[in-house]
Amino acid sequence: MILMLNYINSLYELELESGRLDFESDLGYREALRCFSAQYEDVYLAGEPKLCEALFSSCFDLEYYASRAAFSYGLRLGIALSRWGGGLSAL
Repeated sequence: MILMLNYINSLYELELESGRLDFESDLGYREALRCFSAQYEDVYLAGEPKLCEALFSSCFDLEYYASRAAFSYGLRLGIALSRWGGGLSAL
């Protein structure tokens, strides 16, 4: 199982690096990022810059791992559906 998770994580990184997994093309993602950035800027200007930097970093770590989990689930679901439907030979 660990080897499969490592492989899925590697595929996720490859998709990100190649530009095939493009979050910025999603209007909802862009809007959420814009709102987050505006709120971050307000908090940063109001007080604790170091705390804001830590919060910013944590939010993007959370986003990365949530995206990786969703990618992993989608890939496993796709594989399961492919097996259930007879694989590519059924096309």
